[in-house]
Amino acid sequence: MTTEQESWLSTRLVIGLVVVGFGLALMFDNLGWMDAGQVIRYWPFAVIAIGVVKLVQAQSWSGRVFGGIICLIGAMLAADVVLVVHMNVFRWWPLAIVAFGVLIVLKAFHPSDADVRVVSNPAPSGLGGGSGMSGTYQPPASHLRPGSMQQKMSEFAIWSGIERRVSSPAFKRADLTAIMGGIEFDLRQAGTDQGEAVIEVFVLWGGIEITVPPDWAVSNEVVAVMGGAEDQSTGTQQAKHRLIVKGVVIMGGVDIKT
Repeated sequence: MTTEQESWLSTRLVIGLVVVGFGLALMFDNLGWMDAGQVIRYWPFAVIAIGVVKLVQAQSWSGRVFGGIICLIGAMLAADVVLVVHMNVFRWWPLAIVAFGVLIVLKAFHPSDADVRVVSNPAPSGLGGGSGMSGTYQPPASHLRPGSMQQKMSEFAIWSGIERRVSSPAFKRADLTAIMGGIEFDLRQAGTDQGEAVIEVFVLWGGIEITVPPDWAVSNEVVAVMGGAEDQSTGTQQAKHRLIVKGVVIMGGVDIKT
């Protein structure tokens, strides 16, 4: 997907259009022009649209699986409306456990959903670079914390909690999903790629806490539905590094702090 496509295609756009349509339907119903109930009953297609957007925008295996799950839930709900086939979604809740297991398996085969940054540093003696010579050197894996050298990251928490500390000098993007769980994402030791980084969040009955360095500017573009997204960071808009936080929070919360 190109940058231009990402600029307009988003979960926020879908939810905004749904809210506009809902409001227009109620207004036309009050004016006697239509029966709002006949339109609102098709709300499951909005769920499918959100799933499709997540699926198209996903840059990781976990993101694709999550988008597919949303599409499947929306399709099951839509079957009640269009096909008059009774699909009791709550009877299928064990599939959530199956999906969680699939994500774990995918993480095992793809331990990093990210592009790994190899930092150019003076090569230590004995590693192909003599005194005064510069080379490409990557510290042993045992010396790296999880996610420390990654430019792009993807974290998925369901019924659980995740703590991640990032120290990449060129952090670029993260996709954070919390469903009835929580994620603590620490960027205090990180730098941005070309001065800007993006975090895409999706929260459902959960919470995400993002900690940034005190000199980072934060642009909070999160859409909250019966939830909240609070920015308590201290950076000014003239800061060298900028973090854009966007996405959707439903009956949950996102806390951005220094």
